[in-house]
Amino acid sequence: MTLRLFTLFTLLAGSGAFAQVLPRLAILRTDDPNVDTYTFGVAECNDTLTLGWSNTLIVTLSNACGMNPLKLWSTARESCGDEPTADDTSYTEVPSSTVDQIRQGTFTVKISELPAFKPTSTTDGGTQLTCGSATPFTKTHRVCASAKYTVFAGTTCGSPSFQTATPLKLTYDTEPPAPPTITEYAAQDKAVRMGFTVGSDTTIVTMEVKGPDDADFRELAETAASNGSIRGDGLENNVPYFVRLRGRDDAGNVSEPSAELQVTPIRTLGFWGYYKDAGGTEQGGCSTGAGLLPLLLAAFAFRRARKQVRRQS
Repeated sequence: MTLRLFTLFTLLAGSGAFAQVLPRLAILRTDDPNVDTYTFGVAECNDTLTLGWSNTLIVTLSNACGMNPLKLWSTARESCGDEPTADDTSYTEVPSSTVDQIRQGTFTVKISELPAFKPTSTTDGGTQLTCGSATPFTKTHRVCASAKYTVFAGTTCGSPSFQTATPLKLTYDTEPPAPPTITEYAAQDKAVRMGFTVGSDTTIVTMEVKGPDDADFRELAETAASNGSIRGDGLENNVPYFVRLRGRDDAGNVSEPSAELQVTPIRTLGFWGYYKDAGGTEQGGCSTGAGLLPLLLAAFAFRRARKQVRRQS
């Protein structure tokens, strides 16, 4: 999947949010410049990503003391460093005039050419885990940039320094998250609701059900993991269902199922449900007729009291 091209001009001109951003060099996702990680799985191993670089520095990097280009590269190391090494993958350099005057641009990164995914022979005879490997693993690359510059002070030049960019992390992840833990559940009218907890790498939770006529579990609903609960609708009342949850991460990896629970949806009646069952036709509110209402109030209260007595006995 190629990330959509973006126009950084909207970031550089007149945005209220931009006024709060510190000046910097940065490598950006073109589809979402505010996110510093792109997570992907096996399906993206042959993709080419279009990434962006942005310069919002107040100072210029080219002057009488030097006009060095902006170097771009990817690395499998824990940090970028000042310049690429022999083990890194380098991309086309950006002229210093472009960095200082145009201040933004795009370049492409082939996932298959990221340093840890390049075909190579291991010196110890071991097996290299590449993108698409049958063995689940997680690997993070960093896409980096830097420019070497020297401050011009009057008639002399100072010592050269490196202006490094905020990197973008490219995380390959084929390890599934841990299954959700069901913390509570409730049978509802033609539905079931479950509360859950999940690990930090889970972003989506799905509900699966299996009824008496189902050959296997089927997906019924999904929700953001941050919601902490999920509701599945479209079930039949008074029919037992086995219900379980699964987690999914940003890379699309799906967890093993949670423990199964048997839940039987049941029709639940509030006051207006009893009122309509008894022949009431009003929809509620201040205009409700007085004839049937007092009797229903008493019956509803009596029924609730009996339920409470049964629970306590």
